[in-house]
Amino acid sequence: MTDQDGDDAGSTPGPVQELIAQLHGAAERLAGLTGLSGLASSLTGMPSLPRPAALSAAQLAAVRSTIAAQRRSIDAMQAQLGAFDEQLSVMEKILEPLTEWTNRWADLEKTVMNLRPGTDRPG
Repeated sequence: MTDQDGDDAGSTPGPVQELIAQLHGAAERLAGLTGLSGLASSLTGMPSLPRPAALSAAQLAAVRSTIAAQRRSIDAMQAQLGAFDEQLSVMEKILEPLTEWTNRWADLEKTVMNLRPGTDRPG
């Protein structure tokens, strides 16, 4: 659905439309300051395209691409952290019985050392 101005009313969320309007205003003010107001006003007659904003299409595409790359990097880090957590869990399970066995061995050594002939035993 389009409204009478030719803009897509349902395709852009309200906050985005507000941002675009603010960017248009800033572009018009900058164009007025630089003497390029004729260029900005000549582009406003195109109903399907927004007026130039602070960033070019190539700059926006680069920002979008950078954000997507950062999100992929975060996904990879999460996968690595998950694998590392699994490795730590396995090590923890391995060390638990080993620790118990080591404690029992230490207790046995103490008992054997106290039963050896020639040692002074209390009692």
